[in-house]
Amino acid sequence: MTIEQQDDKLESILADPLLAKPAYRWSLSVIFILLALFALKPLIVNRIVARAEAYSSYGLYNNAVRESKKALFLDGANTRAWNALGSAYKSKGDFDNSVNTYLNAVNVDPANKIAHFRVAMIFALSQNYNRAIPHFKYIRFLGPEPSEKIKTEAFSFYRSSLEMLALCYERTGNSDKLQKVLEDLARTYPDYKKNVEKKQALVQPAKSTKNN
Repeated sequence: MTIEQQDDKLESILADPLLAKPAYRWSLSVIFILLALFALKPLIVNRIVARAEAYSSYGLYNNAVRESKKALFLDGANTRAWNALGSAYKSKGDFDNSVNTYLNAVNVDPANKIAHFRVAMIFALSQNYNRAIPHFKYIRFLGPEPSEKIKTEAFSFYRSSLEMLALCYERTGNSDKLQKVLEDLARTYPDYKKNVEKKQALVQPAKSTKNN
């Protein structure tokens, strides 16, 4: 197609009577605006969640709740927003809403380790071990972090969940499952086995002294 033919085609398109109608132009503008908002939505949501997290860091938990809810209104599947809302509720002492938020979070994203761990800790600290166990177990099911992360990061949801799972099994009298968790810990984290052996070495002399 020559340049002249392209110009003629463009002129014929622009001469379309529909484009001359205000309603048609307005509908096109609305479509363009909606497409732009759709493209920008992830950026907008991330900015709102960042603001919620900042409010929490300054102790402004009501503001953090408000901003987290805004983000979830725009994107109900945003894991970070759910975690921010649950954290804000917990920090202001509203444990019921915090638990409900984290449970919603894991329903939206079952692989959300943060929500599983935090809600399990709330249950464990209130000695509701049977409700805590399924969440710690799910983190165990998801598996350990990559070896690079284990070396560089100070906190491991997997390791902490195994340790808490061991505590829960101990408190609920489930010795068989407790043993398996301890074996899993020793296999994945060699330093854990060394620490346990050190503790046992310290406890045994104390017991023998009492017996004497």
